[in-house]
Amino acid sequence: MMKESTKLTGLQDKFTALTQAQKVLLFVATILVLGAAFYFLTYKDLRQQADKLAKSVAEQEKRLVTVKQAVARVEALQVEIAQADADFQQLLRLLPDQKELPGLLESVSELGAQVGLENILFQPQAEQPREFYAAIPVRLDLIGTYHELGVFFDKVSKLDRILKVENLSLTRQKTSPRLQVGCTVVTYRFIDKPPQPEQAGKKK
Repeated sequence: MMKESTKLTGLQDKFTALTQAQKVLLFVATILVLGAAFYFLTYKDLRQQADKLAKSVAEQEKRLVTVKQAVARVEALQVEIAQADADFQQLLRLLPDQKELPGLLESVSELGAQVGLENILFQPQAEQPREFYAAIPVRLDLIGTYHELGVFFDKVSKLDRILKVENLSLTRQKTSPRLQVGCTVVTYRFIDKPPQPEQAGKKK
């Protein structure tokens, strides 16, 4: 204890003997040493950790933006798919199925008779398969007036199935004011499974 007290007293004497400028320099040097020690031992490590954390946060924010954009695209795609499915279902309702075709085609012929047209030809044609649907044409030859023909085509256009009139030709009869009309009425049906190339080749 005496030795430590003597050393402390010696240090105090040395400090007291210093000039004011030396004391200030010693104080500043002490502060610098402590500051450097704090920087290298504590602050530098904390700063590195803070930089890593900031970088990680920035990366996570970037990923979050990417994920949000992906979610938005998925949601938009789901809306488009739902709309496309609704449109497809609406289209299917307009296309007759295989069982409806005979009745639908007969109803077209009956419409002609209802408005006063004389049906001289009702000839179903070969089905024309496409990628996902098939065209069902029927050749019609009718005799009637302009008015009767106009009413007939108007009624055909208002049927709840898709029907299209093609290859329309008009010929005035020599012995009557009535017209002879030739046309092809085409309806369509959906094909659940498109024909395979081999099957299509065999049909040809």
